[in-house]
Amino acid sequence: MGVPFDSQDVVNRLAALAQPRLFELLRLSSARHVYDPMPGLPGAKYMAEEGEVILNGSKRAVQPYQSIERFLSQEKAISFLIEPGLLPIVKAIALDVRGRKVLVTRKPAPRESDRGAVGYLPGFGVRLLLATGPETTLTWECLYGVL
Repeated sequence: MGVPFDSQDVVNRLAALAQPRLFELLRLSSARHVYDPMPGLPGAKYMAEEGEVILNGSKRAVQPYQSIERFLSQEKAISFLIEPGLLPIVKAIALDVRGRKVLVTRKPAPRESDRGAVGYLPGFGVRLLLATGPETTLTWECLYGVL
């Protein structure tokens, strides 16, 4: 049995650590990024200067852990918790945004089935959900659209 930890503190710390890494990995050169802090669902619309953007890009990465406590140090958190969650999201966005003008991200709205601590990456539409129990799962979710 692992050492007890505060799930909300863990999620908040992971979100703070992940934000600079996300921008480092994504490196948007041609597209302008717009962040809409209002929670939304896939299919939502956003009016950008360039036109209407439909937020139909949704990517989730779910990571199961038996004892997440061993990965909570900063060095291990980046390698074992943050990188595996961010890489699928960054890859999906990078492929979709190539040759586009604008990327719009929005906080994914909570689902009724969500259980656990929730956190958001500051300034980007990525949500973290840490559900503890017999098996701990860390879910990374992003809602975005491109034009």
